[in-house]
Amino acid sequence: MSYNEPQGGYGAPPGWGATQGYGTPPPQPVYAGMGKRLLAVIIDGILVSLGGIPGWIVIIISAVGAASTADSRGNISNDAAGAMMGGMILGYCLLFAGSLIVGIFNIYLLGRDGSTLGKRWMKIKVLDPAGQPLGFGKAFVRELVKGLVGGIPCIGWVLLLWPLWDKEKQGLWDKLFSTHVYDA
Repeated sequence: MSYNEPQGGYGAPPGWGATQGYGTPPPQPVYAGMGKRLLAVIIDGILVSLGGIPGWIVIIISAVGAASTADSRGNISNDAAGAMMGGMILGYCLLFAGSLIVGIFNIYLLGRDGSTLGKRWMKIKVLDPAGQPLGFGKAFVRELVKGLVGGIPCIGWVLLLWPLWDKEKQGLWDKLFSTHVYDA
């Protein structure tokens, strides 16, 4: 046996010397479609509205209570009118507080997990460039900007529909905060 001849034996392990990677690269996340995004916003809006139900109950009870004291001509006493006004003010405060609590909770979930209740049910997430949830502060300001952009008279709806023609399906608020909405 000389040193110039190939040596027998077990040989190199299979694939030895060939370029090997660490497997296939992970698939790129898919941007969420506008339909899922719209349904998530509708669901979140319904949930925020449900937070105001205790306020509506108090308002209805106040109005019915005052109406039940009316005389045959439909007049109510000053005491009943005052009680109704107090009940209505309390009802509107409860309506506002309940809706605000549900809205803040949704923003908390968006910051912590990347999805509100509506987004979770539609299986979409809002993530930063590193693929992480935004945190409460950034999520709060993002939702505030989105609400302000949508409230601009005449062009608000056009701006809310921006993801339809954007290459990365980002709204203007997503571009501002460097976020993307992905299928989860």
